[in-house]
Amino acid sequence: MIRPRLLRRALRRSMPGLAAAVSMWLAATASAGAQTAGCALAVDDRNPSEKILRCGASLEVRAAAGTNYHAIDQQGSEQPKSLQLDDGALLVEFHPSKGRRSFQILTPHAIAAVRGTRWAVEVAPERTSTLVIAGRVAVSRPGAAQIVVLRPREGADVSAGEEPIVVKRWAEKRVRALLARFGE
Repeated sequence: MIRPRLLRRALRRSMPGLAAAVSMWLAATASAGAQTAGCALAVDDRNPSEKILRCGASLEVRAAAGTNYHAIDQQGSEQPKSLQLDDGALLVEFHPSKGRRSFQILTPHAIAAVRGTRWAVEVAPERTSTLVIAGRVAVSRPGAAQIVVLRPREGADVSAGEEPIVVKRWAEKRVRALLARFGE
């Protein structure tokens, strides 16, 4: 088996253009690690270079280009209970079922937990931003007591500090900019 790191190094020395293409391909295939036993990756019709994680009829996760995430709290072939988003942005649609009443996105700065909705979460080095498109999402810092509930068109920016989380109605320009990352 060829090791990706060795392949990238050899290609960088011989053909820089090809090395960049192979590196991008390897990065794209690395997101396949987000695929889980109860879920499948499908081509995103709006953005064919990206994949959508679909878990039955209850969960759909669309990742923006360059996003790094993985499933956690998964048992066997069941759907994940949460995703860890390390960098980038996810557009999530979740519909509760008898087997799964809630779902959450964990980031370095915040936890976005939901009971059934459509929302986007974006992680940057200094903060996590959450926008609700439909339904309701509870946002908090890991281990903190404060929880805010976001409704449609509301968002919150959560940094590593301890200042209160503020719920704001996002300007149309900011909403469009975030959704454009998903081809919407």
